[in-house]
Amino acid sequence: MNWKRFKGFLLIVVIILPLKLLPNQNLKLEKKYEEWIKEEVIYIITPIEKEVFYKLETDRDRDLFMDEFWRQRDPTPGTPRNEFKEEHYRRIEYTNKTFGRGTPIKGWRTDRGRFYIKLGNPAYVEKYMDSDIYPVEIWYYSGSPKFMRTPFFRLLFFQRHGAGEFELYNPIADGPASLVVYIEQKMRDVDETLDPDERALILIEREVSPYFADATVSARPGDRNTSPLESQMIIGEAETIPHKKVDDSYAYEFLEHKAVVEVSYSVNYMGNQTRVSIIQDQSGFFFVNYILVPETLSVDFFKDKYFTHLKTSVRVTDGEGKTIFQGGRNIPIELRKEELKIIEKNSFQILDSFPLIPGNYTFNLLMENMVTKEFTSVEKKISVPVGNDLQMSSLILARKINRDLPPSEERTAFQVGNLKIYPSVDNTFLKNDRLFLFFQIYGLSRNLKEKGTLDFSFYKEDQYFLTIHKKLNEYNSDRDFLEEIPLEKFKPGVYSLKVSLREQGGEEVLSQREELSVLTKPIPGAWVVAQTNPSTNDPYYSYILGVQFLNKGDIQNAHKELAKAHERKPEDMNYALSYARVLLTLKNFPRVREILIPFVETKKENFGLFFSLGKASQEISEFKEAISYYQEALKLKGSITLILNAIGECYLQLGEIEQALEAFEKSLETDPSQESIRRKIEDIKKSTNIGNRFSLSGKNLTIFTH
Repeated sequence: MNWKRFKGFLLIVVIILPLKLLPNQNLKLEKKYEEWIKEEVIYIITPIEKEVFYKLETDRDRDLFMDEFWRQRDPTPGTPRNEFKEEHYRRIEYTNKTFGRGTPIKGWRTDRGRFYIKLGNPAYVEKYMDSDIYPVEIWYYSGSPKFMRTPFFRLLFFQRHGAGEFELYNPIADGPASLVVYIEQKMRDVDETLDPDERALILIEREVSPYFADATVSARPGDRNTSPLESQMIIGEAETIPHKKVDDSYAYEFLEHKAVVEVSYSVNYMGNQTRVSIIQDQSGFFFVNYILVPETLSVDFFKDKYFTHLKTSVRVTDGEGKTIFQGGRNIPIELRKEELKIIEKNSFQILDSFPLIPGNYTFNLLMENMVTKEFTSVEKKISVPVGNDLQMSSLILARKINRDLPPSEERTAFQVGNLKIYPSVDNTFLKNDRLFLFFQIYGLSRNLKEKGTLDFSFYKEDQYFLTIHKKLNEYNSDRDFLEEIPLEKFKPGVYSLKVSLREQGGEEVLSQREELSVLTKPIPGAWVVAQTNPSTNDPYYSYILGVQFLNKGDIQNAHKELAKAHERKPEDMNYALSYARVLLTLKNFPRVREILIPFVETKKENFGLFFSLGKASQEISEFKEAISYYQEALKLKGSITLILNAIGECYLQLGEIEQALEAFEKSLETDPSQESIRRKIEDIKKSTNIGNRFSLSGKNLTIFTH
């Protein structure tokens, strides 16, 4: 390879663009905007986004643009978290902490910092600390066919003349000679007529490593014939990956319509009406059923379509604040003009349900309008019956029911068998309505069922109005009770309804109360969006309930349900991973490997899979396998001290002291507060007489991902 012809080659690219007035990039900005554009997002912002940002004239517009900038990159739009933004700032923090040491500039400004922020963790890193060459790091990445010409590529960084920061190696401008220490002294036995780069390449291949020699020639692993020019083009493609992953045309749209862009969520809270009821299904599962009626429904308009995108997030916590259940829905809505007119005259209702294990909880519901940035929230105390004691559910009042729901593979909220209830969210009724009252009684004894009675007593403004007496044995169910009450005798006003369960002698055993209003003016209808769940025969329920038991710490019931879910659907990795969590707790490590290993070849990007397999393999002394699984986990999540320490322990068990030290030192570098690991490193060095890990005999040390 003759580097002279490339070093004397000047590549000129002329791009003809439409003439337009460029923004004033010397505009004086407040410090936070200056730092954002010139430091925080400098490597990932596209030229178009940068142009638009400098054209914005107010801080309000800049704040809104910055919000939109991150939203465009959010991998899970609609969720409270923006994982891309979190990862980006984590990378900046890491580069400043790691690559800025020993140099007068911040880590994010270094070449390594620039590529780490742009590309994230390398698949792995090689470090060369040899007396024949200056310090070198080689970072290996997987390329994307969508953005690059190669499926794999590598970047070489070196300390020029052995000091200062690590610079990016340019295969055209630098060449192998720039990596060799005192090349003329070391190459006296090599043909002096050869190019210095060719002589350096011979030395590197002979004295250091042929793999390292390949890396000085080609950015494409396994292909030494790649020319320096093509290698430099691969590096250029890698640099622009963050730009290629985003469609920045939104920026011009923002600039055009910024006057009508909504402000942030914090000032767009809207009220709501909510009803939450616990109902036991025919299967025996208890469901939390809820109706949410937002105060407003804002929509956007485009090409004769009205649309919005709602996101609901539910969280259930126990008395200790421990999360027992967490879930959510994305609800895209598209309306025609005539449908929008109907909604304007009626209430908009979201109905949903989910199974929940017995206990006392706090229910939190958040609904976000992703188009207009409005939100509303609910918090309620709820209780799912525990045990077989005699209990009565809350009362559900409805203006409409369907007694003959057709068989379906799906179930919706407020459904019990073939009965569908349409609750009144605010318990308002018209004088000529029929009130449908539904409730459940759990733990009824045979004697109470045969001889007990129910009283339905109404009070108007604290004055007794009416009582309806019914015998329990008049109902077809021992648990589900539905009563239909005509309201033609009810004058307009506010009423209190008390339902009492009485023994044969008339003594009250249980009771529940509910308020209702009877009106004469028309009541708006409802536009209902009802979310569905699978049939209760689906293993989904064993999985959901098993995870809830696991979160609650009830391992026995968690094992029962998750084993059932996995048995019925062994191909589902989520079911298998949750089951594996229980098995790890029960120390059934062989079973963990048995159920998870089949996923290794098909599920390459699941951290939990590789961590669980690493843990199980380590516990049964399969240390080499454990290390390989742990390293796969590190590729996905970066430096995690728990895993690095586990790798170190595995290497110790294998007697590979140098690799153990490397893992422990990397862990300590990630979290210097680990005094136990610091002492372990010192003890290992004392007992083995190993000093600095870079003075080891091996010239090529594999360093775990950053």
